[in-house]
Amino acid sequence: MLNSRIHVLIAVFFIAIFISGTCIAVIINSDFGKLEVKSIHIEDVDKQLSGIMYIPSEASTRNPSPAIILAHGISESKEVMTNLGLEIARKSFVVLCLDLIGHGNSGGTVSEGTNETDFGVSAATRYLQTQPYVNSSAIGLVGHSLGGGAVRAEAAKNKNILSTVLVAGGLGLETQNPNYAALNATFPKNLLVIVGKYDVLFNITDLETKELPIAFNTSGTVMPDITYGNFQQYTARKLIVPSTTHIFEPVDPKTVMETVNWLENSLRTNHIPQAESKINLLYPQRETVLLIALIGLIGITLTSYYPITKAFSRKNKDISCTDNKPNAQWRTLAVWAILNLILFFPLISIGFVISFPPLIFGSSMAWWLIVTGLIGILLFAKNKPKLWKTKPELKKTILQNFSRNDIVIAIFLFAIIFTISSLLQGLYTINLRILAPIFQQLTQPRRILAFAAFMPFFLIYFIAEGLYLHIPQLVKPDLKRKAKAGEWAKVVFAKISPFVILIAIQYLPQLFLNIQVLPSFVGFIAEFLWLIVPVFIITTTFSWWLYNQTGTIGTAAVLNGLVFAWIASVTFPF
Repeated sequence: MLNSRIHVLIAVFFIAIFISGTCIAVIINSDFGKLEVKSIHIEDVDKQLSGIMYIPSEASTRNPSPAIILAHGISESKEVMTNLGLEIARKSFVVLCLDLIGHGNSGGTVSEGTNETDFGVSAATRYLQTQPYVNSSAIGLVGHSLGGGAVRAEAAKNKNILSTVLVAGGLGLETQNPNYAALNATFPKNLLVIVGKYDVLFNITDLETKELPIAFNTSGTVMPDITYGNFQQYTARKLIVPSTTHIFEPVDPKTVMETVNWLENSLRTNHIPQAESKINLLYPQRETVLLIALIGLIGITLTSYYPITKAFSRKNKDISCTDNKPNAQWRTLAVWAILNLILFFPLISIGFVISFPPLIFGSSMAWWLIVTGLIGILLFAKNKPKLWKTKPELKKTILQNFSRNDIVIAIFLFAIIFTISSLLQGLYTINLRILAPIFQQLTQPRRILAFAAFMPFFLIYFIAEGLYLHIPQLVKPDLKRKAKAGEWAKVVFAKISPFVILIAIQYLPQLFLNIQVLPSFVGFIAEFLWLIVPVFIITTTFSWWLYNQTGTIGTAAVLNGLVFAWIASVTFPF
């Protein structure tokens, strides 16, 4: 009875922080009611584009506002740009955060970008120009990475684009195509360039001395933080180099503040251009409460296990390996960490050769995880290295850890996360995220098929992970909370440590020695680890907690397979 009351209190606590977190996030996202936030769909020839609109209350047919289109980078979505979108809209701009072609809920494929180099930005511009509350002759564009090229292509063919912000995109060899037009002293109009100091895709010195001088109308080296040209003549230029990396550029506070100030100086007809002014940013508070809401949702999911298992009359098992050698748990944790570390780059490359499931970077993720899982299962079956006194019986172990009830319970738990997240996004245009949105609506038929295709890849991986992270440990229900927290921290550390090591290898030499260990595209791939690590913390928390409740790895393996397939199917582009 006492345990039941404790479970109820814990569930109430998680429900409370989820509801409070989401409510506060919704209020902040509308700037306390000053902005209308809505999802939109735009027709673009043979495909439909998706976007999020921020419409300030001041915008009307009598007082139309300038409008800004925000375009994200490769393998991102419109939600990533809402940090910028919120802050720009607070300055009375109409803002459209766009899912580029092939991304998010937009149709088409990335390969279509070879012909439609604006990736749907042109269709978004036409859409805005038809809105009665938009000043159709005052449009600005902001693009990050792939989105930088997209907005530059649109600026090249649309004279109503009065300001362009290129955030680590729209530069370099990729923009030699005539569709992008050559940079010069008048094109694009009022140009702001932002590239992170630690961006692996750009050489800042080359930008300052080779590519940008002609655009900045100078024969010397372009100096950061100095405004060149004139806003009224649309020849203003500026280079900003914030201390950040490629993936963090759109959320960097300096990027956000400089962009907001630049657009105000460029697009306000009665505005007197000013130097950078301090802005009271709201998006960090929104992201903080969304993180709290995400923790609440995870807690709701885990505490839902109790009533669900009661309905199924499920009893816990204790089938942990008891003949393990001394320190076997630490050894198995180390083996699994090393496997993940050494196989990451070799196996990621498989996805560029075998494009199934057919999502860019998604296929790489799938092949990396399934091959790592298969190798791990093979080593477990062979007892290589020798972690147990007797060779484990793989088939018997798998059968002991899976039952029909385990699978059904996992599906119910997944349905809770999926339903709540989908309702939140559908009703309030808010989704739960850590840096990037991870729990998004799954509505497109092709993404539903991708979800099904990903599932076996990730299920095999999480079965293998359970064999290494959890089977060696005995379930100890009598442990005190502090000891349980220590066990959880140990398992999570073992899981994420190889990826943290790769991140450290990539960035510590840059920070202290100005040396790029993993340059160019390889370094870009390593940046995805910033997004992978938080997801693995969530899945490892699920698996550790469920193993301690059930004594088996089956429920968690199925749940994590479903969660990972969901994240992959809605995150990666076609």
